[in-house]
Amino acid sequence: MNLPSSNSFVSLVDTVGPAVARVEAPHQGGATGLLWSDDGIVITASHALRRDEPIQVVLGAQEPRRARLLGRDPAADLAVLRVELEGHPLDHEPPAWREAATLGVGELALALARPGRTVRAALSMIAVVGESLQTRGGRTLAPYVELDRVLPRGFSVAPALDLEGRVLGLATAGLAPETTVLLSADTVRASVEAIVAHGRVPHGYLGVGVSPARLPTELRESLGQGRALAVIGVAEDGPAAKGGLLVGDLILAVDGAEVRSPSGLRARLADRAGQSVALRLLRGGQATDLQITAGERR
Repeated sequence: MNLPSSNSFVSLVDTVGPAVARVEAPHQGGATGLLWSDDGIVITASHALRRDEPIQVVLGAQEPRRARLLGRDPAADLAVLRVELEGHPLDHEPPAWREAATLGVGELALALARPGRTVRAALSMIAVVGESLQTRGGRTLAPYVELDRVLPRGFSVAPALDLEGRVLGLATAGLAPETTVLLSADTVRASVEAIVAHGRVPHGYLGVGVSPARLPTELRESLGQGRALAVIGVAEDGPAAKGGLLVGDLILAVDGAEVRSPSGLRARLADRAGQSVALRLLRGGQATDLQITAGERR
């Protein structure tokens, strides 16, 4: 097996490094950003921007440019900026992305960051490609891609490159404990397109009040779970009311995943606005299924 030489990595830094940005905001340390499109869209970490303005973006050796915050997706720790071009086009093109379905365990990943004036690099490997992961912020990552080590500080939302300079995903350590995961092209694209179009990422809701409930012993044994959510209120004309959910129903699962707490229900609905959601219920002691279209929380 021929392993890449250090010259290969140097070439990647030279080629893609100019598209890796430093994002500067008052009273904040520098954060890493990535040029998404040639009309000045730059992605960075949401947690790095405590104040909306003024923001400056530095790409490569160019002078700092003013940027405007278009919106955030805290569930994925993403923020989207638009750099003011003012008749001066960018000197660099955004890098190409790999689609999530093509990623494989064992691929080398060279992450590039620019929390300071120069590019930093960190080498790792794709350790896990799983079916999905529900983050603490309510975002479903599908597939779930994990690196084999936690990257250093300053590498939040740093692009991880394959050996041809294509972006495997954006590295982030804030979505899963003690782990660096990659936000895939599909996840990033959905957030960027929603924010550019609407200034936000829609969040789903049902319009119900729920309370945790313990199931009787006989039901725990037959259903294979011990807890559910009791529906204690249904908003008039809300998605749940329109879908037929009733006070007194017990919600067992959403889209096949068991729910035990109100926060767990919110997490399952976070990125499902406008989509059909499958609920598994107990109604009158009998298990039943219900399809409800989640609304959008504004």
